[in-house]
Amino acid sequence: MNVVDKGEDHVKMRILQATKKLAATKGFEATSVREICKEANANISLVSYYYGGKEPLFEAMLQEFIPIPVFSEQLRHEEMNPIQGMKRLIEQMYRFCKSDPEISDIVHQEFTLHSERIDIIQKYTLPVWLLLRHYLEAGREQGVFHFHSLDHTFLQVMGSILFGSNEAKSLTIVTLLDIQLVEQGDPLEELIVYILRGLGCTVEQIDNK
Repeated sequence: MNVVDKGEDHVKMRILQATKKLAATKGFEATSVREICKEANANISLVSYYYGGKEPLFEAMLQEFIPIPVFSEQLRHEEMNPIQGMKRLIEQMYRFCKSDPEISDIVHQEFTLHSERIDIIQKYTLPVWLLLRHYLEAGREQGVFHFHSLDHTFLQVMGSILFGSNEAKSLTIVTLLDIQLVEQGDPLEELIVYILRGLGCTVEQIDNK
């Protein structure tokens, strides 16, 4: 890669990072290209030059910062039983949400607004939820997960993963309720045990898988 290519990549990354920062703060719809380029210290014409406009920039941002398709594909090809698969999936989603809360906020905003960009978001998030559903079905068939409705269980587990991975939102509710947290363990481990125990796994099954 020559110096020019490196320079272009650096500018592109600044634009993508600025887009993510502003979209998480005020929403993508309310963020202008001018604001993005000012934040990125980039010429306003570069958004059209590199991405073809504001809307394609949104997908470029997701492609850069959402690793879900990659790690979902990796998990899909690993030989794991349903309990192992669930543990790995929860861990990957937890670490992703913790490492980049801005992307999580953007996705939440777009779904709340029922925006036209939901189809694009699903392209980058759906693989992990399809995998979650697969693990739930396989676990029930093998007798290690116990639940009645696949649909309801899927939604409850998905909600637990998303909410349990968002420490900022959790602490906001704790503050509003004026609750003193006195038994704080490892949040990831607690989340895994909470979900798997809710699915009917014993402590021994969780520890041994």
